Order: sequence, then structure tokens, then C-alpha cells
Amino acid sequence: MIWDYVVRGILIGLIFGVPAGAIGALTIQRTLEKGFIAGFLTGAGSSAADLLYSAVGIFGISIISDFLTQYQNVFQIVGGVFIAALGISILHKKVRTAVVQETKGSLVFCFLSSFGTAVMNPATILSFMVAFAAFEIGGDVSAAEGAGLILGILAGTLGWWFALSGGVSLFREKITDRIYMWLNRILGSFMMIFGIVMVIRGGFAAGGMGV
Repeated sequence: MIWDYVVRGILIGLIFGVPAGAIGALTIQRTLEKGFIAGFLTGAGSSAADLLYSAVGIFGISIISDFLTQYQNVFQIVGGVFIAALGISILHKKVRTAVVQETKGSLVFCFLSSFGTAVMNPATILSFMVAFAAFEIGGDVSAAEGAGLILGILAGTLGWWFALSGGVSLFREKITDRIYMWLNRILGSFMMIFGIVMVIRGGFAAGGMGV
């Protein structure tokens, strides 16, 4: 029975992983610039945020969910500003360094910046609620089944980020500096626009609620 929840979790993780969005763009850019490990850790940061929100949804931690719901517009605005800032910084990257020697600090930043970006979107918890309903996961889930579901979600999302960063890294050495510059412009512009839209949506929602 627990394995059934693990499988459902993997499917939910893949469904949430494939629509990459801003984190996907950031993962691709960092894989191109710094290599597989930096790219994968960027995606893993998003998986950690998914893990947090799925736990809130599964175990019904009302204090956290109420707090996120109350201040979701503020989180959305802050997250949008952060994503837009990352997009602008990517737009200014033109040439990769010939030899990349990643420090522990920079790799930790890859993880934490992605986690911060993903966790600043509390609407994710609502998406998980929809996914749980679609997979017929109710409120009667036992602790063991919930743990299996969370483990499956983590495996599914990490599997997607592993495949994405691994696939991009295969072509990394074949990409010229000119192509790299244009990819940065495309990915950076996408992230900047994505962030601005988040800020606008959060601002309108906050204004409508009188926040």
C-alpha cells in the first residue's frame, strides 16, 4: 500500500517537474555556465521547496498553510523581484570562463537561491491540493503513506532535474560563446518577464484585498 503512494508521488513529482518555468531556465543557464552539479543543485533547491509544500498539504499543517495563504501576495512580490533580478544578471553574462572550479559556497548558493525562488511562490501548495485530488489522495493518509508520498514526490522532481541538467551538460562543450550569449539573453529575458508578471499579479491581488 505504501508503495502505491510512492508511485503516485513520483507521478506528481514529474508532473510538477516538467513544467520547468523560471527554475528550469535557471537550471539550464547554470548547467551551461558551471556544469552538471551546479545545474542539478539548482533544480534540487526547487525540489526541497516542493517537499516542504507537499508536507504541508499532506499532513494539513494549518498554522503554516494559513500563514502562507495570508501573506501569499507579499511572498509573490518578493519572489518576483528576486526572479527578475536573477534574469537581469543572466542577461549580462556573455562568455563562460574556460575552466570552472566551483567552491562549496557557490554550489550552496545555487541550491539556496533556487529554494528561495521556489518557496516564495506559496500558490504551489494549492497546485499540490489539485494534484492530490486528481490522484484521489484524501485526508485519511497515514503517516507511513504520507511519508511514502513525499518520498515519491522528491524522487520524481529530482529525477526530472537530473535528466534536464544531464541532458544540457551533454551539449555544453559544443555551444560556442556566441550561442551561449544568445541563450543567456533568451533565458534571462524569460526569467525577467516571469518575475515582473509575478510582481504585477501579487500587487494587484494585494491591492484588491486591501493589503
